[in-house]
Amino acid sequence: MDRRSFLAASAAVLTAAAVPWSHSLARESLPLLRLNANENPLGMSPMARAAAADALAEGHRYSFGVEGMLAQEIAEREGVDKENVTIANGSTGILEAVVWQQAMRGATLVQPQITFGAVGEIAAAAQLKRVDVPMLDGFRVDLEAMEAATAKIDGPVLVYLVTPNNPTGLLTPSAAIEAWVRRAPDNVFFLIDEAYHELVDDPAYRSSVDLVRTERENVLIARTFSKIYAMAGMRLGYAMAAAPVVEALQKYYSSWSVNIVAMQAGRASLRDAEFRALSFNSNRAARDFTQQGLDDLGLDFIPSQGNFLIHEIRMPLKNYQQKMREAGILVGRDMDLGEGWNRLSIGTPDEMKRFMTTLGSLHAGGWS
Repeated sequence: MDRRSFLAASAAVLTAAAVPWSHSLARESLPLLRLNANENPLGMSPMARAAAADALAEGHRYSFGVEGMLAQEIAEREGVDKENVTIANGSTGILEAVVWQQAMRGATLVQPQITFGAVGEIAAAAQLKRVDVPMLDGFRVDLEAMEAATAKIDGPVLVYLVTPNNPTGLLTPSAAIEAWVRRAPDNVFFLIDEAYHELVDDPAYRSSVDLVRTERENVLIARTFSKIYAMAGMRLGYAMAAAPVVEALQKYYSSWSVNIVAMQAGRASLRDAEFRALSFNSNRAARDFTQQGLDDLGLDFIPSQGNFLIHEIRMPLKNYQQKMREAGILVGRDMDLGEGWNRLSIGTPDEMKRFMTTLGSLHAGGWS
């Protein structure tokens, strides 16, 4: 599909957000709808696809220089030096490297009770001690309690924060995070996961990258190309930190772990401002439409700043998953949200119209 066709089709999808959710759909002819993995439904931008195709011609060559060019372009966008950026096989590659590095120091992991599970799983494999801090009402992160928990720990501490948090979609106040990082004692290191950074529309939010610009050596920021750039399957992520932190971290993951196709697609994605805006607007339109539909059905939900949200389902999760699967829709897994809640990934506005039609039918059946 060329750029003009791609954008025209996407514009039509955005227009669909205005169509009432009760609009009838021919379920039998529809493909499986995947609303369970926080993927970007638009697919990679035309520029990224073209760059990836061109890079295949160089697949027999080592990617000397390409990683450096990508790091430089990220650095220029973020106002940091090239030495503050390191590239990895997805942001999960960054998270894994940080955890193993901290494990070698004998650190204890402190994180919210409800958050992205990969770090906890890696910590278990690395045999880190772990403290899960209970959430505040409304699934909010309790920074004060997390700080108090770190103060009770002798030895190194790894604090893990995701903002917007996954699976809740809620922001943790940027100023509060930065203030804690600045006053924290030397034994506390912060891993701040900004996987959904580019999707946030709350004007009060800001990235913690300013901590990197001021050369704080107790913090690292992880980012990904999976979400706004629709590159989840390409496995491309990066970290930003003070140069000594980056240099130390690079010892904990393999060099040349990212292929040339992914990196060239990533470079093209950074340059494609038109697609980035389309991706942002499509997600926001679909998210707003879905939240309004849930409200119309009388279902509680947590307003989200990501490409997902959690909402009431009023039935056991397994029953809900099965009923949705029978309707051709995959929804979220158990994420320790408690009985009666589920995380829903946001598709295109048209896909969310289909979801709301199905959910409305389920509601009409009595939630049994």
